[in-house]
Amino acid sequence: MATPLLSAAARLVGVLTAENAALRALDAPAAAALLEDKLAAARALAEAAAQRPAAARQTPESAGLALQLRDLAEENRRLLEHAILVQSRVLDMVARAARQGAAQSNGRYGASGAAAADRGAMALHLRA
Repeated sequence: MATPLLSAAARLVGVLTAENAALRALDAPAAAALLEDKLAAARALAEAAAQRPAAARQTPESAGLALQLRDLAEENRRLLEHAILVQSRVLDMVARAARQGAAQSNGRYGASGAAAADRGAMALHLRA
């Protein structure tokens, strides 16, 4: 028989599993779309845990879910840190290319007297 605590834990396991899969695939929009579900599932788990009687015994099922949640939460933390690092590197690369492109096009003229072509976009493309 499922208790509110086990149901809430199972719900959070499902959301974390889906978010971790999206983060492993570097699918930031899919991961971000799960944020509200993750917050709601975590709130529901906290509320169910607060309502659980202090003398309630831990079952093998609840112990297994607790371990699974611990592992999923740790993986989620690592994957989120990695996603932030990747996003930061991408933004740095774009900013660098934009600065280089602006610096190269300012005041540069070709042999005919026309403004020189902007090579910043090509440099960005070749680095990617």
